[in-house]
Amino acid sequence: MANKTHESLAAEAAAHLEKYAGAMGRFNGIQPEIRRQADCLLKWARKRGVFLDDFDSFISGLEKYGEVTREHVVYLDHANHRVIKCTKPGRFGLGHGSNEKYGNHCPATPWFYLRRIEFMNQLFPTDIRLHGIALGRSEFESERGLKPYIVTSQLFIERANEKREHPSEEEIERFMVELGFNLLDGSCHNWIRNSDEIVVTDTRVLNFIVSHAGIVPIDVIIGKSTSATKR
Repeated sequence: MANKTHESLAAEAAAHLEKYAGAMGRFNGIQPEIRRQADCLLKWARKRGVFLDDFDSFISGLEKYGEVTREHVVYLDHANHRVIKCTKPGRFGLGHGSNEKYGNHCPATPWFYLRRIEFMNQLFPTDIRLHGIALGRSEFESERGLKPYIVTSQLFIERANEKREHPSEEEIERFMVELGFNLLDGSCHNWIRNSDEIVVTDTRVLNFIVSHAGIVPIDVIIGKSTSATKR
């Protein structure tokens, strides 16, 4: 698979958006804000040499994961033991809800998605890498033209037991508490760590794998608290 890059590229891209698109703290937003950041990210990718102008070649020989997900189109890279994840054209995953209603997920900005990569790598053994930015057609007929999307990969997490892929709710709770997180009031799947104000949401059983190394999150939504991003 061509054009392997280190995950720190995501931090570089996020910093670029902060400097040139005023993206600091804007973790979700209306479509004009998302498009503005996306255009800035695309220009950065072209200048940085990580624009994937031939995406078909990039995924050549990979197996497309058949199940549709809310946030990504997924390919399996068996040779390198990795999972390729592409946000949908013009979309950058989901972000935390505004006004501290973190579990009310809404369309994320590119900046939030890039920071999400950083936080996942800091907290969990996922080894997410940003490979580049590509262009594709939106799934929404009203959106004409090609739209940017983000291409990443992460380790393929092998389950420890073929008969038991996901942990129980109780196991996830112990896992999060051991990492210093507390459940947000009135929530079952949304957590905050007061020491650094990191918020992790959507901690449903399907978003974790029981691996040989223990429980590993594969698709949670993570970022700083609303109050932290405003400072």
